[in-house]
Amino acid sequence: MGDFEHFFSDFFGINERDVRDEIKYQGIEKWDSLNHLNFVSKLEEKYGIELDMDEITDMNSVGRIKDILRKHGVTL
Repeated sequence: MGDFEHFFSDFFGINERDVRDEIKYQGIEKWDSLNHLNFVSKLEEKYGIELDMDEITDMNSVGRIKDILRKHGVTL
């Protein structure tokens, strides 16, 4: 597993091996609207990027988050 999977699992309190691209927003207990915004803030801080509102609302799965990060030049 990579750095992103570790970060995601640590933030949401799930096993790193369970982080899959198919996990959807609100598909795990802690991924609610408030934690989504907190997670986005931590992503921006961690990777030194700034996400726009369209990207933030489009982050509806782990796979989509990775796509958006790659768009910003993040190597996963």
